[in-house]
Amino acid sequence: MRILVVVHGFPPSAQGGSEIYAHAHARALHDRHGDDVVVLTSEQDPGRAEYDVRREFRDGLRIVWVNNTFRETRTFEETYRNDAIGAIAARLIDDFHPNVAHIHHLTRLSTTIVQLLAERGIPRFVTLHDYWLLCHRGQLLDVNGRVCDGPAKDAVSDCGACLGPAAGAGAVGFAGASAVRALERRVPAAGRLLRIAGQGMVNACFRDGATEAQSRKRLAHMREVCERVTHLFAPSGRMRDQFVRFGIAPERITMAGYGFDHAAFRDLAAPAPSDRLRLGFLGSLMVSKGPDVLLRAIAALPRGSVSVDLYGAHSAYHGDDRFRPRLDALLGHEAVRLHGPVAHEHVARALSRLDVLVVPSIWPENSPLVIQEAFLAGVPVVASRIGGIPEVVEDGRNGLLFTAGDSDDLVRVLTRLMREPDLLPALRAGIPPVRTIEDDVQAARRMYETHVAARVTPRGPAARVAAVVLNYGTPDDTFLAVKSLLASRRPFDDVIVVDNDRRGAAGTRGALRDVWSRITYIAMERNLGFSGGVNAGIREALARGAARVLLVNSDIIVPPDCVERLDRALAASPGAGIAGPVVMMRSEPDVIASLGMSYSPATGRMRHQGFGASATEQDQPAVRVVDGVSGCLMLVTRDVFDAVGLLDEDYFFSFEDLDFCLRARRAGFTTVLAGAATAYHQGGRSLDAASPRRLYFAARNHLLMAARTGPAGRGAAATFRALSIVLLNLAHAALSRGGSPATRLWAVARGTRDYIAGRFGADA
Repeated sequence: MRILVVVHGFPPSAQGGSEIYAHAHARALHDRHGDDVVVLTSEQDPGRAEYDVRREFRDGLRIVWVNNTFRETRTFEETYRNDAIGAIAARLIDDFHPNVAHIHHLTRLSTTIVQLLAERGIPRFVTLHDYWLLCHRGQLLDVNGRVCDGPAKDAVSDCGACLGPAAGAGAVGFAGASAVRALERRVPAAGRLLRIAGQGMVNACFRDGATEAQSRKRLAHMREVCERVTHLFAPSGRMRDQFVRFGIAPERITMAGYGFDHAAFRDLAAPAPSDRLRLGFLGSLMVSKGPDVLLRAIAALPRGSVSVDLYGAHSAYHGDDRFRPRLDALLGHEAVRLHGPVAHEHVARALSRLDVLVVPSIWPENSPLVIQEAFLAGVPVVASRIGGIPEVVEDGRNGLLFTAGDSDDLVRVLTRLMREPDLLPALRAGIPPVRTIEDDVQAARRMYETHVAARVTPRGPAARVAAVVLNYGTPDDTFLAVKSLLASRRPFDDVIVVDNDRRGAAGTRGALRDVWSRITYIAMERNLGFSGGVNAGIREALARGAARVLLVNSDIIVPPDCVERLDRALAASPGAGIAGPVVMMRSEPDVIASLGMSYSPATGRMRHQGFGASATEQDQPAVRVVDGVSGCLMLVTRDVFDAVGLLDEDYFFSFEDLDFCLRARRAGFTTVLAGAATAYHQGGRSLDAASPRRLYFAARNHLLMAARTGPAGRGAAATFRALSIVLLNLAHAALSRGGSPATRLWAVARGTRDYIAGRFGADA
């Protein structure tokens, strides 16, 4: 099997837990199963060109290193979604043709790697080592050292404080920061002064919500990334629960504890007797790991009662090095020996010299590797009662737990060990077996093989089909839409109604009482827009095993033969993943609303073909490939969702349908118009066609879609395209009816402004 492993760092240059585990996992795939493994990783070498690629062959693995020091970063978005690194990854993927990809971490790389893999139909597995996908800082620890609950499903981000005002500073701010970092490397004192002064300027100048807008944008993007992942592995229940709370369906996450190579821990010599309790700490000397908690506790214990071996190097926390002076002040204690970082091949020997390992973390750890390694060395663990730690350290059985951040409580626990001579031997006897890397890798490969075998979605008549109907303020129309679906000749396995209208939920339920037993009703806590509401229904449909999902707007009537004809159009069109009908106007049933959409990437011009023409004047082929079909009714195969994810929630309303079709095309799927299928659409029911809000969304989202689907770059072509779109929307607003011309034009101006500012989702 050809396996691409993606991780942000790799030994020997990186020695964190996720990097060590990724290395062990990759080696086991190669050594024990003969898999062809390529590792894509990053390094930070200021002496080499940015994005320079270095290749290495070691331990049977081909390793591709991408240099990223962030000195070319120009926007906050580029810190996690980097097109330059994405292009490198795309070439590697196309050259290697992996059967599967296992992603351990994407920081310093690019989240677009997930999209690239999805577009090529390559199953994508992610091990959740920390919270980076939902927390920019990765550890759910805020700037004040407090544990954060993290975002919940459908929550709006409030992470701006942790991102810092620099996130909203834009290209100029990032360019300035890059220059300051370069100066700081050469002249540290001057660089630090400039950095402090620059931070003050950023704080003063960017108070308009730009940082919070970037925070919301990152969170929405990460939700989309998670949706495009095939399956996730969580090493702890805490990690699994956090991502379920974030909105990941529980069945998409498998609990999978870390596996370890036991070889280095065999035949370790027992330590010589000592009159002191020998304590150890292995890890980065950074604030989140809590070494100061241990050192403050040591200072409170009787002199000569303990010794402490600290293995690790000082590390700033997201560039903040204020913790180091506080820690240095505690390192002078006579019981403390500072060894510096220890190479991983020497960890077993270092642990074997201890009586107890102390893990005093203050962040909600996942499942620290060092705890299991201590168990392999026969060493009990004293650890913080936080995160996933209590899942592996059982208080009183194989270790002792204390309150995170509480050095007094740690003193209590250590005092027990010194005063109760039978406690330490009992804890050693209670150490459980540790999972092997062989067992871990075999389980992962079984999952790989299952998804590789299931890549082709069934196209036969037995394929499960679900319909998702979105309601917002139109309960009577929703009832009519549902009734028409229930009369379909092609029966639905599930009809799912998503209600975006919280205030009108009682009215919606009342309108649906006659069909209540035949539908699944999902009430949203707030209006998530068309894309967000539909996505909630799609998730439910896919969780129920749907092979095809029909997206239905509430103001459409679906004739009995329509879905059957859409189904046939997909079956008759190799490579097709999306099908739509001829859409007629409900108010004028012989007038066409859409024969599919055409789109010009160069100009950004989008048109509903055939709009306003009489049906008698159009001679439609049975099936025709189009750029897109209207989201008011489209049938989508599961393959498409697996490849490109769900609708982009940045849009909120309008253009998400065309964007989705174009993303599907980039992934190799065509969109077809079924000429024999017809549906009847009212239009403008939840949002009037000439309302300022609709004009706002049209302007903003048109620009957004063009930027994401048109020719790359920021040169003359992109400028021309953006200007053309703005002029088109201004002309449309000027010619529309309803409200004053000034209000309509201002709506376009606001949409353009918010696009430039990166404010997406619901309108400001």
